[in-house]
Amino acid sequence: MNPDIQQKILKFETFINDVLREDLAKLEQKLDTKNADVAEFLQLKSMITTLQTNDFDKNGFKTQVDVGQNFFIEAHVPDASTILLDIGLGHYVEFALNDALTIINVRIKLLEQQIAHFRKEIAKTNAHIKLILLGIRELQGFKD
Repeated sequence: MNPDIQQKILKFETFINDVLREDLAKLEQKLDTKNADVAEFLQLKSMITTLQTNDFDKNGFKTQVDVGQNFFIEAHVPDASTILLDIGLGHYVEFALNDALTIINVRIKLLEQQIAHFRKEIAKTNAHIKLILLGIRELQGFKD
């Protein structure tokens, strides 16, 4: 095989392994993070709905809270009509439950848009990898 072709193949393989696969790993990590955020918001939404349907928001409730290492203490929440939501940068704002549900729905939609974007980027990166691998195969003289 021609040494120039071998050098081009080596450059393409290096580009795939050093750049594209690293980008793919970063995108997949970001996607996993966004999916975990959506799951957390869905769980919070379910909890708020449970509070509202069982009138715990008006009457309060008793619960057990994990203080670490599977040690629990009993807690009484007298008024669950409001909730603190993290709005970013470590700031929390107190919302009524209905308002919190509205904010949560908006955040879920935003996260779903970001997830769709990351999935498109992952598909593009996979396509680039496949295209370069097909080019390498053609340079090596293999036919389909």
